[in-house]
Amino acid sequence: MVGCIGDNGDEVPVDNETPVDVPVDENISEDGDVPVDENGDIIEPQTYIIRLGRLDRYTAIPNNLEVNRGDTVLWRNEMKERKLIFPIISEDGLWEEQRIAPGMQFNYTFTESGTYDFTVPPWNAMNHTVIVK
Repeated sequence: MVGCIGDNGDEVPVDNETPVDVPVDENISEDGDVPVDENGDIIEPQTYIIRLGRLDRYTAIPNNLEVNRGDTVLWRNEMKERKLIFPIISEDGLWEEQRIAPGMQFNYTFTESGTYDFTVPPWNAMNHTVIVK
């Protein structure tokens, strides 16, 4: 019979307790919060930069980025010649539209696995994807 510990430290029997199988995500640490690699070692969070308008071109570099849960992505407006404000829209609703002025940045920490698409209207060449493992 399985029990629990009472207030005085004695084990208290619990009737009809049935163990429950809980699926284990191999990429989550035992505490459930921190991503781990195939050896069970904690993957330290990283910061990645997506450069918008680098070299005064209407591009996002990189336009596809793969990160781990817990990593932060920083979007930076690098336009120097043309002083344009870039709107960043999360097609998956992670945030409301962010407007990034030249020399400014916006960051977001990804906590859920998935594929996330971002647009920078009207510059289709600046649209990009972040894949979170």
